[in-house]
Amino acid sequence: MSEQKSYGPASDKPYQCFMGRWEGLCKSFTPEGEFLESSAVHMDVYWLDDHTWHLHEHFENLYGVGETIFDTPIGVEGRRCFADSEQISLEGAELTPYNYVFTIDSRVSNTIVYNNHYFLDPDTRRIITHKVRDGKTILFQIQDFARIQRP
Repeated sequence: MSEQKSYGPASDKPYQCFMGRWEGLCKSFTPEGEFLESSAVHMDVYWLDDHTWHLHEHFENLYGVGETIFDTPIGVEGRRCFADSEQISLEGAELTPYNYVFTIDSRVSNTIVYNNHYFLDPDTRRIITHKVRDGKTILFQIQDFARIQRP
C-alpha cells in the first residue's frame, strides 16, 4: 500500500469524507442482540476519477465467511452511488454530508445488507449493519473506524 493515491482535496463533495485509510473493528450480534465475536477491518478508500471512488475493504474474519477482501469501484451521480461486481451489487445515498445509507446485495454472504454510516467526527466513523436472508434478519454488526491517513 505504499503507492500514491489521490484522496482529493478536503471538501463537502459527496463521499469525500470517506477518503483515506481506516482501521476498524467489526462486532457481530445475533438477531436478539447477543454478542458473537469481533474482528479487525482495514479499509482504503480513494478516488479513481471525478465520478468513481474505490473501496478496498479487508475483513480479517467476516462473520460466517472468513477472511474476505472487497475491491469495488463505486460510481457517483450527485448524492447517489452505484456498484456492481462479482462480489456485490450496491446502491447508496448521501442523506447529510456526514450520514450515508447503502443497500448491498452480497454474493459473498448471500445476504441483503443495509448499512448506515455515521461520521462521529471527521476521523471517526460508525457503520451499523443489518443483514437479511430470505426476508429474515440473521445478523447485526457495528463497525467502528478511525482514519489513520487522510487527504
